[in-house]
Amino acid sequence: MLRLQKRLLSLLRNGSAVPLPTSTLHRHLAATASTSTGSPFSVEDYLVTSCGLTRAQTVRASKHLSHLKSPSNPDAVLAFLSSLGLSGSDVAAVVSADPRFLCSKVDETLAPRVAQLRDLGLSDSDIARLILVGAPVLRSCDIASRLQFWIPLVGSFDELIHLTSRGALGGSSILRRDIDAVVKPNIELLLRCGLSIRDLAKTGLSGMWAIVSSPDKLKVLVRRAEELGVPRGSGQFKYALATVSCMSQEKIASKIELLKKALGCSDDQVKFAVVKHPSILRASDGNLRSTVEFLVTKVGLEPNYIVHRPGLLSYSLEGRLVPRFIIMKILHSKGISVDYCSMAVATESYFISRYIDYYEESVPTLADVYAAARAGKIPSELQP
Repeated sequence: MLRLQKRLLSLLRNGSAVPLPTSTLHRHLAATASTSTGSPFSVEDYLVTSCGLTRAQTVRASKHLSHLKSPSNPDAVLAFLSSLGLSGSDVAAVVSADPRFLCSKVDETLAPRVAQLRDLGLSDSDIARLILVGAPVLRSCDIASRLQFWIPLVGSFDELIHLTSRGALGGSSILRRDIDAVVKPNIELLLRCGLSIRDLAKTGLSGMWAIVSSPDKLKVLVRRAEELGVPRGSGQFKYALATVSCMSQEKIASKIELLKKALGCSDDQVKFAVVKHPSILRASDGNLRSTVEFLVTKVGLEPNYIVHRPGLLSYSLEGRLVPRFIIMKILHSKGISVDYCSMAVATESYFISRYIDYYEESVPTLADVYAAARAGKIPSELQP
């Protein structure tokens, strides 16, 4: 008990420290008090009482901590996290995601690295956010030098936190990759393709994943993107790269065959559509079939028209294409001529402004019908 009290008092006297949350402090003191009475140390009980983990989380986490025989080091780590302003729920999230963080040496590892982060201009709240998404990096490598590399590259610390918090990137794996052996060669290749990290971030998770893959694998992905017919430097190359990074060659070939049959088009016509909009290959088989059928049989579009506007195939049938078709039918019934493709591709805000609000006086029910259609509630007389 005396040991932990001295540790907490030392941290609280630090000018940069944040006062410990009362609930967290009580948990730490209670856990240490039980140990000081002579009860054998239990990792499982400690994770529940001191770290706030659920029993299910404890079962998973304790497998990584079987060597712990004393709360001494974990106590110091928890006190250190609290001093940075992490709440009890934050601490539970960190320990659940990275149980080995409790084995870090505060004086030898965590405190010096946090000091380096402060030297970079990060506040304690920034550092707390970083720990929540990248605790393994703080305990296992020189995180300050990695931030010096990544922050200018992605644009800001906030953007870096955003990227590292996205699950499909493997959490903090973007920070753990070897910069000289992996990241820099990949970025150089991407630049030769006319791409930047910010370009890839726009394509979603699978595009960003290319940056942290092995350089040899990225070379293969670039070649496969080119084989789709999308040239380097074109605006669609980033989407082609994102597509091939999450689809096998066999799956892509199968999806092209599906489009040929659904649209009744030639191989060259479908490849033309893919070059214009590679992301359509990532739609499920069922969605592609249903969307093509709807556009051809209900809306009345010619297959060749769709081939030249393949973006139509990437939209949600229930969330966008059908509701906007319903609105078009209502406007047509009132003698108002509108183009379906223009309606379909409009952003949601523009669509509301241009087609719902604009005709509110002449067709006051439009807003309610549109909302109901998006919720799947379409009156029988308006069914497509």
